[in-house]
Amino acid sequence: MISVSKKALYFPYSGASIIKRRRGTEMGLVVVNPNNKTPAPFSAIEPPWWCAYIASLERSKGVEVAIVDAEAEGLSVEDTVKRIDELNPDLVNLVVMGANPSASSTPKMDVTIKLSKILKHDVVVSGLHPSALRDLTEMETGREVVDIPIYTDVVPAWDLLPMEKYRAHNWHCLHNLGERGHYAVIYTGFGCPNDCYYCNIHALYTEKIVRNAKYDTLKEEIEILAELGVKNLKICDELFAFHGGHVQNVCDILEPYNFNIWCYGHVKTVRPYMLQRMKRAGVNWICYGFESASDTVLNGVSKKQTAIDMLRASEMAKEAGINILGNFIFGLPDDDEETMQETLELAIALDCEYVNFYTAMAYPGSKLYEDTAPKDLPARWRDYSQFGHNSNPLPTKYLTPIQVRDFRDFAFEYYYSRPEYLDMIRHKFGREAERHIQEMNAWLIR
Repeated sequence: MISVSKKALYFPYSGASIIKRRRGTEMGLVVVNPNNKTPAPFSAIEPPWWCAYIASLERSKGVEVAIVDAEAEGLSVEDTVKRIDELNPDLVNLVVMGANPSASSTPKMDVTIKLSKILKHDVVVSGLHPSALRDLTEMETGREVVDIPIYTDVVPAWDLLPMEKYRAHNWHCLHNLGERGHYAVIYTGFGCPNDCYYCNIHALYTEKIVRNAKYDTLKEEIEILAELGVKNLKICDELFAFHGGHVQNVCDILEPYNFNIWCYGHVKTVRPYMLQRMKRAGVNWICYGFESASDTVLNGVSKKQTAIDMLRASEMAKEAGINILGNFIFGLPDDDEETMQETLELAIALDCEYVNFYTAMAYPGSKLYEDTAPKDLPARWRDYSQFGHNSNPLPTKYLTPIQVRDFRDFAFEYYYSRPEYLDMIRHKFGREAERHIQEMNAWLIR
Protein backbone atom coordinates (compact mmCIF):
# COMPACT_ATOMS: atom_id res chain seq x y z
CA MET A 1 0.00 0.00 0.00
CA ILE A 2 1.08 3.59 -0.63
CA SER A 3 2.57 5.22 2.43
CA VAL A 4 0.22 7.99 3.49
CA SER A 5 0.77 10.64 6.13
CA LYS A 6 -1.62 10.23 9.03
CA LYS A 7 -2.00 14.01 9.19
CA ALA A 8 -3.89 14.23 5.91
CA LEU A 9 -3.75 12.92 2.38
CA TYR A 10 -4.07 16.45 1.01
CA PHE A 11 -1.81 18.30 3.45
CA PRO A 12 -0.10 20.60 2.90
CA TYR A 13 -2.29 22.05 0.17
CA SER A 14 0.65 23.65 -1.62
CA GLY A 15 2.78 20.52 -1.45
CA ALA A 16 3.21 17.76 -4.01
CA SER A 17 0.60 15.05 -4.27
CA ILE A 18 1.39 11.75 -2.54
CA ILE A 19 -0.01 9.87 -5.53
CA LYS A 20 2.67 8.08 -7.51
CA ARG A 21 1.82 7.06 -11.06
CA ARG A 22 2.15 3.39 -11.94
CA ARG A 23 2.81 2.13 -15.45
CA GLY A 24 -0.43 1.35 -17.28
CA THR A 25 -2.72 3.40 -15.04
CA GLU A 26 -5.15 5.83 -16.61
CA MET A 27 -6.17 7.89 -13.58
CA GLY A 28 -4.35 9.32 -10.60
CA LEU A 29 -7.20 9.47 -8.06
CA VAL A 30 -10.81 8.32 -7.97
CA VAL A 31 -12.91 9.92 -5.23
CA VAL A 32 -15.93 7.79 -4.29
CA ASN A 33 -19.21 8.65 -2.62
CA PRO A 34 -20.41 5.20 -1.43
CA ASN A 35 -24.09 4.39 -1.84
CA ASN A 36 -25.98 3.22 1.23
CA LYS A 37 -29.45 4.43 0.25
CA THR A 38 -32.61 2.96 -1.22
CA PRO A 39 -34.18 5.41 -3.69
CA ALA A 40 -37.31 7.23 -2.45
CA PRO A 41 -39.34 9.68 -4.52
CA PHE A 42 -39.63 12.30 -1.78
CA SER A 43 -36.01 12.53 -0.66
CA ALA A 44 -33.31 14.77 -2.07
CA ILE A 45 -30.31 13.58 -4.04
CA GLU A 46 -27.60 15.92 -2.86
CA PRO A 47 -24.28 16.43 -4.63
CA PRO A 48 -21.27 15.20 -2.61
CA TRP A 49 -19.64 18.56 -1.98
CA TRP A 50 -16.78 17.03 0.00
CA CYS A 51 -15.88 14.67 -2.84
CA ALA A 52 -15.75 17.60 -5.27
CA TYR A 53 -13.69 19.58 -2.75
CA ILE A 54 -11.13 16.78 -2.37
CA ALA A 55 -10.99 16.31 -6.14
CA SER A 56 -10.25 20.01 -6.57
CA LEU A 57 -7.41 19.88 -4.03
CA GLU A 58 -5.65 17.06 -5.85
CA ARG A 59 -6.36 18.40 -9.32
CA SER A 60 -4.64 21.65 -8.33
CA LYS A 61 -1.47 19.58 -7.91
CA GLY A 62 -1.65 18.25 -11.45
CA VAL A 63 -3.28 14.91 -10.58
CA GLU A 64 -5.87 13.52 -12.97
CA VAL A 65 -9.01 12.98 -10.90
CA ALA A 66 -12.44 11.40 -11.36
CA ILE A 67 -15.46 11.18 -9.05
CA VAL A 68 -17.76 8.17 -8.77
CA ASP A 69 -20.97 9.29 -7.10
CA ALA A 70 -22.40 5.84 -6.45
CA GLU A 71 -25.25 7.33 -4.43
CA ALA A 72 -26.52 9.63 -7.19
CA GLU A 73 -26.14 6.92 -9.82
CA GLY A 74 -27.70 4.21 -7.66
CA LEU A 75 -24.69 1.92 -7.98
CA SER A 76 -24.43 -1.32 -6.01
CA VAL A 77 -21.14 -2.30 -4.39
CA GLU A 78 -20.35 -4.52 -7.37
CA ASP A 79 -21.22 -1.77 -9.86
CA THR A 80 -19.11 0.71 -7.92
CA VAL A 81 -16.12 -1.61 -8.01
CA LYS A 82 -16.60 -2.18 -11.74
CA ARG A 83 -16.69 1.58 -12.38
CA ILE A 84 -13.49 2.09 -10.38
CA ASP A 85 -11.76 -0.79 -12.16
CA GLU A 86 -12.63 0.76 -15.52
CA LEU A 87 -10.96 4.01 -14.44
CA ASN A 88 -7.88 2.08 -13.22
CA PRO A 89 -6.60 4.67 -10.72
CA ASP A 90 -3.43 4.82 -8.69
CA LEU A 91 -5.44 5.58 -5.56
CA VAL A 92 -9.07 5.42 -4.43
CA ASN A 93 -10.44 7.71 -1.73
CA LEU A 94 -13.68 6.49 -0.13
CA VAL A 95 -15.34 9.57 1.35
CA VAL A 96 -17.65 8.60 4.20
CA MET A 97 -19.69 11.77 4.38
CA GLY A 98 -22.84 13.22 2.89
CA ALA A 99 -24.26 16.71 2.55
CA ASN A 100 -25.30 16.58 6.22
CA PRO A 101 -21.97 15.45 7.68
CA SER A 102 -23.05 14.83 11.26
CA ALA A 103 -25.85 12.37 10.43
CA SER A 104 -24.89 10.98 7.03
CA SER A 105 -21.40 9.67 7.71
CA THR A 106 -21.81 6.68 10.05
CA PRO A 107 -24.61 4.95 8.04
CA LYS A 108 -22.20 4.76 5.06
CA MET A 109 -19.68 2.67 6.93
CA ASP A 110 -21.03 -0.83 6.18
CA VAL A 111 -20.89 -0.29 2.43
CA THR A 112 -17.50 1.41 2.80
CA ILE A 113 -16.12 -1.63 4.60
CA LYS A 114 -17.38 -3.88 1.79
CA LEU A 115 -15.77 -1.69 -0.86
CA SER A 116 -12.51 -1.59 1.08
CA LYS A 117 -12.31 -5.37 1.19
CA ILE A 118 -13.24 -5.96 -2.47
CA LEU A 119 -11.18 -3.25 -4.17
CA LYS A 120 -7.75 -4.38 -5.38
CA HIS A 121 -6.44 -0.82 -5.67
CA ASP A 122 -4.65 1.25 -3.08
CA VAL A 123 -7.42 2.77 -0.96
CA VAL A 124 -7.67 5.41 1.74
CA VAL A 125 -10.76 6.32 3.76
CA SER A 126 -11.79 9.77 4.92
CA GLY A 127 -14.80 11.51 6.41
CA LEU A 128 -16.30 12.41 9.76
CA HIS A 129 -16.87 8.88 11.06
CA PRO A 130 -13.39 7.63 10.09
CA SER A 131 -11.79 10.65 11.76
CA ALA A 132 -13.87 10.10 14.90
CA LEU A 133 -13.04 6.36 15.11
CA ARG A 134 -9.69 6.18 13.35
CA ASP A 135 -8.30 2.97 14.86
CA LEU A 136 -11.58 1.05 14.59
CA THR A 137 -12.10 2.20 10.99
CA GLU A 138 -8.60 1.11 10.00
CA MET A 139 -9.20 -2.26 11.63
CA GLU A 140 -12.59 -2.75 9.94
CA THR A 141 -11.51 -1.62 6.48
CA GLY A 142 -7.88 -2.69 6.48
CA ARG A 143 -7.15 0.74 4.97
CA GLU A 144 -5.59 3.92 6.22
CA VAL A 145 -7.71 6.81 7.44
CA VAL A 146 -6.75 10.29 6.28
CA ASP A 147 -8.26 13.54 7.51
CA ILE A 148 -9.76 16.24 5.32
CA PRO A 149 -8.09 19.62 5.84
CA ILE A 150 -10.27 22.71 5.75
CA TYR A 151 -9.30 25.45 3.29
CA THR A 152 -11.49 28.45 2.61
CA ASP A 153 -10.25 29.24 -0.90
CA VAL A 154 -11.09 26.07 -2.85
CA VAL A 155 -13.72 25.87 -5.59
CA PRO A 156 -15.04 22.28 -5.72
CA ALA A 157 -14.67 20.35 -8.99
CA TRP A 158 -18.31 20.70 -10.02
CA ASP A 159 -17.48 19.67 -13.58
CA LEU A 160 -16.68 16.14 -12.37
CA LEU A 161 -20.16 15.53 -10.93
CA PRO A 162 -23.27 14.22 -12.76
CA MET A 163 -25.20 17.44 -12.17
CA GLU A 164 -28.29 16.17 -13.99
CA LYS A 165 -28.76 13.54 -11.25
CA TYR A 166 -29.28 15.88 -8.31
CA ARG A 167 -32.62 17.08 -6.98
CA ALA A 168 -33.71 19.31 -4.14
CA HIS A 169 -35.75 18.26 -1.11
CA ASN A 170 -39.48 18.09 -1.81
CA TRP A 171 -40.31 20.84 0.71
CA HIS A 172 -37.65 23.12 -0.82
CA CYS A 173 -39.72 23.19 -4.02
CA LEU A 174 -43.29 23.01 -2.73
CA HIS A 175 -43.98 26.15 -4.73
CA ASN A 176 -43.01 24.29 -7.93
CA LEU A 177 -42.48 20.55 -7.48
CA GLY A 178 -41.58 20.14 -11.13
CA GLU A 179 -38.39 22.17 -10.60
CA ARG A 180 -36.57 19.98 -8.06
CA GLY A 181 -33.65 19.44 -10.42
CA HIS A 182 -30.80 21.90 -11.04
CA TYR A 183 -29.71 21.52 -7.40
CA ALA A 184 -26.40 22.23 -5.71
CA VAL A 185 -24.95 22.84 -2.25
CA ILE A 186 -22.31 25.32 -1.08
CA TYR A 187 -20.37 26.24 2.04
CA THR A 188 -19.88 29.89 2.93
CA GLY A 189 -18.29 29.06 6.28
CA PHE A 190 -16.84 26.06 8.09
CA GLY A 191 -17.19 25.13 11.73
CA CYS A 192 -19.51 25.63 14.70
CA PRO A 193 -18.91 27.48 17.99
CA ASN A 194 -21.49 25.40 19.85
CA ASP A 195 -20.90 22.14 21.68
CA CYS A 196 -24.19 20.23 21.73
CA TYR A 197 -23.96 16.94 23.59
CA TYR A 198 -25.47 14.87 20.78
CA CYS A 199 -23.55 16.45 17.88
CA ASN A 200 -20.36 15.02 16.41
CA ILE A 201 -19.44 17.81 14.00
CA HIS A 202 -16.25 18.61 15.93
CA ALA A 203 -14.76 15.34 14.71
CA LEU A 204 -14.58 17.21 11.41
CA TYR A 205 -14.06 20.74 12.72
CA THR A 206 -11.67 20.38 15.61
CA GLU A 207 -11.76 24.10 16.48
CA LYS A 208 -14.89 25.69 17.92
CA ILE A 209 -14.72 28.62 15.56
CA VAL A 210 -16.25 29.49 12.20
CA ARG A 211 -13.95 30.17 9.25
CA ASN A 212 -15.67 32.07 6.47
CA ALA A 213 -15.00 31.18 2.87
CA LYS A 214 -13.03 33.68 0.82
CA TYR A 215 -15.62 35.84 -0.89
CA ASP A 216 -13.77 35.92 -4.21
CA THR A 217 -13.67 32.12 -4.19
CA LEU A 218 -17.34 31.92 -3.28
CA LYS A 219 -18.25 34.30 -6.09
CA GLU A 220 -16.32 32.16 -8.55
CA GLU A 221 -18.14 29.03 -7.37
CA ILE A 222 -21.54 30.73 -7.63
CA GLU A 223 -20.79 31.84 -11.18
CA ILE A 224 -19.88 28.25 -12.11
CA LEU A 225 -23.11 26.90 -10.61
CA ALA A 226 -25.18 29.51 -12.42
CA GLU A 227 -23.52 28.55 -15.72
CA LEU A 228 -24.39 24.90 -14.96
CA GLY A 229 -28.05 25.88 -14.71
CA VAL A 230 -28.44 25.55 -10.93
CA LYS A 231 -31.71 27.02 -9.62
CA ASN A 232 -32.05 25.45 -6.16
CA LEU A 233 -29.29 25.96 -3.62
CA LYS A 234 -28.52 24.76 -0.11
CA ILE A 235 -26.10 26.65 2.13
CA CYS A 236 -24.52 23.82 4.13
CA ASP A 237 -22.88 25.92 6.87
CA GLU A 238 -23.69 24.58 10.30
CA LEU A 239 -24.90 28.09 11.15
CA PHE A 240 -25.21 30.47 8.23
CA ALA A 241 -27.46 33.00 9.96
CA PHE A 242 -24.87 33.75 12.64
CA HIS A 243 -22.90 36.95 11.94
CA GLY A 244 -24.72 39.81 10.24
CA GLY A 245 -21.69 41.06 8.32
CA HIS A 246 -21.04 37.66 6.79
CA VAL A 247 -24.70 37.23 5.87
CA GLN A 248 -24.65 40.63 4.16
CA ASN A 249 -21.51 39.80 2.14
CA VAL A 250 -22.81 36.43 1.00
CA CYS A 251 -26.24 37.81 0.12
CA ASP A 252 -24.57 40.49 -2.02
CA ILE A 253 -22.98 37.67 -4.02
CA LEU A 254 -26.14 35.54 -4.26
CA GLU A 255 -28.83 38.11 -4.97
CA PRO A 256 -28.21 38.66 -8.72
CA TYR A 257 -28.75 34.95 -9.52
CA ASN A 258 -32.31 34.49 -8.26
CA PHE A 259 -31.64 31.10 -6.64
CA ASN A 260 -34.23 29.31 -4.48
CA ILE A 261 -32.13 28.91 -1.31
CA TRP A 262 -32.35 27.28 2.10
CA CYS A 263 -29.92 27.50 5.02
CA TYR A 264 -29.43 26.76 8.72
CA GLY A 265 -29.86 29.30 11.50
CA HIS A 266 -29.80 29.41 15.29
CA VAL A 267 -32.81 30.75 17.14
CA LYS A 268 -30.61 32.97 19.36
CA THR A 269 -28.50 34.54 16.62
CA VAL A 270 -31.02 35.49 13.92
CA ARG A 271 -32.16 39.10 13.73
CA PRO A 272 -34.96 40.74 11.69
CA TYR A 273 -32.55 42.74 9.50
CA MET A 274 -30.56 39.57 8.80
CA LEU A 275 -33.62 37.57 7.76
CA GLN A 276 -34.93 40.40 5.59
CA ARG A 277 -31.61 40.62 3.76
CA MET A 278 -31.56 36.84 3.29
CA LYS A 279 -35.06 36.88 1.82
CA ARG A 280 -34.09 39.52 -0.75
CA ALA A 281 -31.14 37.31 -1.77
CA GLY A 282 -33.40 34.30 -2.40
CA VAL A 283 -33.41 32.49 0.96
CA ASN A 284 -36.93 31.09 1.08
CA TRP A 285 -36.39 28.51 3.83
CA ILE A 286 -34.47 28.55 7.10
CA CYS A 287 -33.84 25.43 9.17
CA TYR A 288 -33.89 25.87 12.94
CA GLY A 289 -32.68 23.18 15.32
CA PHE A 290 -35.55 23.40 17.82
CA GLU A 291 -34.91 19.85 19.10
CA SER A 292 -37.19 19.78 22.17
CA ALA A 293 -39.86 21.74 24.03
CA SER A 294 -38.49 20.77 27.44
CA ASP A 295 -35.95 23.01 29.17
CA THR A 296 -34.80 19.99 31.17
CA VAL A 297 -34.15 17.98 28.02
CA LEU A 298 -32.41 20.91 26.29
CA ASN A 299 -30.20 21.69 29.30
CA GLY A 300 -29.24 18.03 29.48
CA VAL A 301 -27.71 18.19 26.01
CA SER A 302 -26.16 21.68 26.32
CA LYS A 303 -28.64 23.22 23.89
CA LYS A 304 -28.72 26.79 25.13
CA GLN A 305 -32.16 27.97 24.05
CA THR A 306 -35.73 28.09 25.31
CA ALA A 307 -39.19 27.73 23.83
CA ILE A 308 -39.48 31.53 23.98
CA ASP A 309 -36.36 31.82 21.80
CA MET A 310 -37.92 29.40 19.33
CA LEU A 311 -41.20 31.29 19.13
CA ARG A 312 -39.42 34.60 18.65
CA ALA A 313 -37.14 33.25 15.89
CA SER A 314 -40.13 31.70 14.13
CA GLU A 315 -42.06 34.96 14.22
CA MET A 316 -39.08 36.86 12.79
CA ALA A 317 -38.74 34.39 9.91
CA LYS A 318 -42.43 34.53 9.08
CA GLU A 319 -42.41 38.34 9.16
CA ALA A 320 -39.52 38.26 6.66
CA GLY A 321 -41.47 35.90 4.40
CA ILE A 322 -39.17 32.93 5.01
CA ASN A 323 -40.59 29.42 5.45
CA ILE A 324 -39.46 27.35 8.42
CA LEU A 325 -38.01 23.84 8.41
CA GLY A 326 -38.08 22.73 12.03
CA ASN A 327 -35.74 20.01 13.29
CA PHE A 328 -36.86 18.09 16.36
CA ILE A 329 -35.28 15.15 18.19
CA PHE A 330 -37.20 12.53 20.13
CA GLY A 331 -35.39 10.29 22.61
CA LEU A 332 -32.77 12.61 24.08
CA PRO A 333 -31.48 11.31 27.45
CA ASP A 334 -34.05 13.09 29.66
CA ASP A 335 -37.02 12.48 27.38
CA ASP A 336 -40.11 10.66 28.59
CA GLU A 337 -43.55 10.28 27.03
CA GLU A 338 -44.68 13.63 28.41
CA THR A 339 -41.70 15.63 27.11
CA MET A 340 -41.93 14.02 23.67
CA GLN A 341 -45.62 14.90 23.51
CA GLU A 342 -44.74 18.48 24.50
CA THR A 343 -42.21 18.59 21.66
CA LEU A 344 -44.84 17.47 19.16
CA GLU A 345 -47.22 20.11 20.48
CA LEU A 346 -44.51 22.76 20.16
CA ALA A 347 -43.91 21.77 16.53
CA ILE A 348 -47.62 22.25 15.89
CA ALA A 349 -47.69 25.59 17.75
CA LEU A 350 -44.70 26.88 15.75
CA ASP A 351 -46.70 26.13 12.59
CA CYS A 352 -43.62 25.08 10.61
CA GLU A 353 -44.13 24.68 6.88
CA TYR A 354 -42.11 21.45 7.18
CA VAL A 355 -40.55 19.46 9.99
CA ASN A 356 -37.90 16.79 10.38
CA PHE A 357 -38.61 14.44 13.27
CA TYR A 358 -35.43 12.62 14.25
CA THR A 359 -34.60 10.08 16.93
CA ALA A 360 -31.57 10.55 19.16
CA MET A 361 -28.55 8.67 17.85
CA ALA A 362 -25.17 8.45 19.55
CA TYR A 363 -23.10 9.32 16.49
CA PRO A 364 -19.37 8.58 16.83
CA GLY A 365 -17.48 11.73 17.68
CA SER A 366 -20.19 13.10 19.97
CA LYS A 367 -20.05 13.25 23.75
CA LEU A 368 -23.27 11.25 23.72
CA TYR A 369 -21.44 8.41 21.96
CA GLU A 370 -18.62 8.52 24.51
CA ASP A 371 -21.09 8.27 27.40
CA THR A 372 -23.35 5.58 25.95
CA ALA A 373 -22.89 1.99 27.09
CA PRO A 374 -21.88 -0.31 24.20
CA LYS A 375 -24.95 -2.47 24.80
CA ASP A 376 -27.18 0.51 23.94
CA LEU A 377 -25.47 1.29 20.62
CA PRO A 378 -26.72 -0.08 17.28
CA ALA A 379 -25.14 -3.40 16.35
CA ARG A 380 -24.41 -2.31 12.77
CA TRP A 381 -23.38 1.02 11.32
CA ARG A 382 -26.34 1.07 8.92
CA ASP A 383 -28.68 0.93 11.91
CA TYR A 384 -27.66 4.54 12.64
CA SER A 385 -29.82 5.51 9.67
CA GLN A 386 -32.74 7.63 10.82
CA PHE A 387 -35.34 6.02 8.56
CA GLY A 388 -33.85 2.63 7.74
CA HIS A 389 -35.89 -0.50 8.37
CA ASN A 390 -33.58 -1.45 11.24
CA SER A 391 -33.10 2.05 12.63
CA ASN A 392 -32.08 1.65 16.27
CA PRO A 393 -32.25 4.85 18.34
CA LEU A 394 -31.01 5.21 21.89
CA PRO A 395 -33.02 4.39 24.98
CA THR A 396 -33.65 7.29 27.34
CA LYS A 397 -33.67 7.24 31.13
CA TYR A 398 -37.35 6.33 30.88
CA LEU A 399 -38.05 4.85 27.44
CA THR A 400 -36.92 1.94 25.28
CA PRO A 401 -35.59 2.47 21.73
CA ILE A 402 -38.80 0.99 20.30
CA GLN A 403 -40.93 3.43 22.29
CA VAL A 404 -38.88 6.33 20.98
CA ARG A 405 -38.98 5.14 17.39
CA ASP A 406 -42.71 4.40 17.49
CA PHE A 407 -43.48 7.86 18.87
CA ARG A 408 -41.38 9.51 16.19
CA ASP A 409 -43.22 7.56 13.48
CA PHE A 410 -46.56 8.51 15.03
CA ALA A 411 -45.54 12.17 15.25
CA PHE A 412 -44.54 12.21 11.59
CA GLU A 413 -47.88 10.84 10.42
CA TYR A 414 -49.90 13.00 12.81
CA TYR A 415 -48.18 16.27 11.93
CA TYR A 416 -48.56 15.90 8.17
CA SER A 417 -52.14 14.58 8.21
CA ARG A 418 -53.66 17.43 10.25
CA PRO A 419 -56.37 19.30 8.29
CA GLU A 420 -55.08 22.68 9.49
CA TYR A 421 -51.59 21.86 8.24
CA LEU A 422 -52.86 20.72 4.84
CA ASP A 423 -55.00 23.87 4.61
CA MET A 424 -51.92 26.00 5.26
CA ILE A 425 -49.93 24.16 2.58
CA ARG A 426 -52.76 24.52 0.06
CA HIS A 427 -53.16 28.25 0.68
CA LYS A 428 -49.43 28.94 0.62
CA PHE A 429 -48.20 26.57 -2.11
CA GLY A 430 -51.29 25.31 -3.96
CA ARG A 431 -53.26 22.10 -4.36
CA GLU A 432 -50.43 20.20 -6.03
CA ALA A 433 -48.30 20.72 -2.93
CA GLU A 434 -51.16 19.55 -0.70
CA ARG A 435 -51.58 16.37 -2.77
CA HIS A 436 -47.83 15.81 -2.63
CA ILE A 437 -47.82 15.98 1.18
CA GLN A 438 -50.72 13.53 1.34
CA GLU A 439 -48.86 11.12 -0.94
CA MET A 440 -45.74 11.49 1.17
CA ASN A 441 -47.65 10.74 4.35
CA ALA A 442 -49.01 7.55 2.81
CA TRP A 443 -45.45 6.42 2.11
CA LEU A 444 -43.89 4.25 4.81
CA ILE A 445 -41.13 6.36 6.38
CA ARG A 446 -39.13 3.25 7.28
